[in-house]
Amino acid sequence: MAKYISGSAKKGTTTYYFVKDAVTGKMDPDCTRYLKHKVKQNRSNNTVKRIAYILPFYMNYLSDKGLTLKAVAGLKFSDQSEHFSDFLMEVKKGAHTGSMKEVKNNTANSYLQAVFGLYDFLHRDGSLPYLKVLDDRNFSYVTDVGTTSYSTYKTFDGYLRPNKHTARTVTKEELAAILSACSCNRDRLLLLLLEETGLRIGEALGIKYTEDIDFAGRRIFVRYRTTNPNDAHAKNAEERYMRISDSTFALLNVYLAENAALFEKTDYLFIVLHGKTRGNPLSANSFYTCLETIGKKVGLTVTNHMLRHYFANSRREAGWEILDISLSIGHKSIKTTIDYLDEESKLVEKAQEQYLAKNEGTIPISDFL
Repeated sequence: MAKYISGSAKKGTTTYYFVKDAVTGKMDPDCTRYLKHKVKQNRSNNTVKRIAYILPFYMNYLSDKGLTLKAVAGLKFSDQSEHFSDFLMEVKKGAHTGSMKEVKNNTANSYLQAVFGLYDFLHRDGSLPYLKVLDDRNFSYVTDVGTTSYSTYKTFDGYLRPNKHTARTVTKEELAAILSACSCNRDRLLLLLLEETGLRIGEALGIKYTEDIDFAGRRIFVRYRTTNPNDAHAKNAEERYMRISDSTFALLNVYLAENAALFEKTDYLFIVLHGKTRGNPLSANSFYTCLETIGKKVGLTVTNHMLRHYFANSRREAGWEILDISLSIGHKSIKTTIDYLDEESKLVEKAQEQYLAKNEGTIPISDFL
C-alpha cells in the first residue's frame, strides 16, 4: 500500500488539494502548502489536480529510498543529479501508473518539472536550500524588425530529449469543410471564434454574451470566473480580449436571434440547444462529442486544439511578432509559444539561408570542381 495519497476538498466554489499519509491520515505540510499556493496563484483546476497526482508518487519514491525533501536538497551536486535522473527513469518506464508501460519523454519530464516546482516553492518559502542541479538559462531570439528579446528559465541538464511537437493544425480547405459539416450555427460560431481568436475551449465556453461581448467594438473578452456551472474558465486568471471579423460578428447576431427564447434564461453564449438540459451552458465534453460527429462527416480527427494551432501559425505567417501571438493565445511563457510554433528550427533555418546568401562565393570552391 502506498504511504502517500492525494485528495481534495471543496471550500465554497474553490477546490483545494492535499497530500496525506494513507495510514495515519496526517497531512503532508510541504506538499499541501504548495498545492494551496498553486490554487491561490489561480492556476487552473486541472493543472493543480495533475500536480496533486504527481506529488504522492514522488513522496513514495523518497520514502522507499529512505530520503526526505530536506535530505535531497542537502545532497551534493552529483548525488542530486543522480537522484533526479533515477526518478525520471522510474517515471519513463511507467512505474507511476503501475503498468510498467514506457511513457513518452515529455510525460516523464513533466513529472520532474512538477517535483522541481515543489522544491522551488519550499526554497522561496525559506524551508529548503536551492537545488544545485537547476540552472538559469537565457533564451534569446531576433524579431523581424531586428530587435533582440530575452527570456530566462530554469532547467535541468538531465531532462530526457523532448518528443517532437506533433499537434496537428488544419488547412484553410479543411477548415472550410469542417465549418460546412456543422449542424448548427452554435458549433459553427464556436469553431470560428477558436480559429479567429486562439481561445482555449474553457475560455470560449465561459463567455457571457451579457458581459463579455463588446457589440460596438466587435470584441470578445476573456474574463476569469470560477463559478461557471459548466466548470469552464480562463487559465491562470488571464483576462484579455480579441476582435472578431465582420462575418463572424454577423453569425453571432444570427445565432443570438434564432435562439432568443433560450437566451432569456441564461447569460452564457454557448448553450445546450436541445433535450432536457436545453438552455444550460454547454460543457466541454458535449462539445467534444460534436467534434467527433463533425470529424466523421469530413474524414478528419477534429480537435479544438488544432484550431488554436491554426491561429498561431497563420498569424506568424502573416508577420505577427512572436510576443504578440503569445499574448493573444494566453501563454505565460514566450518559450511555450516558440515550442508551439517549432519556431527555433524555423529561425535557425532562416538565419542559415541569410548567411549562405550573404557569403556565397567567399570561399573559391569552384576551383575544386
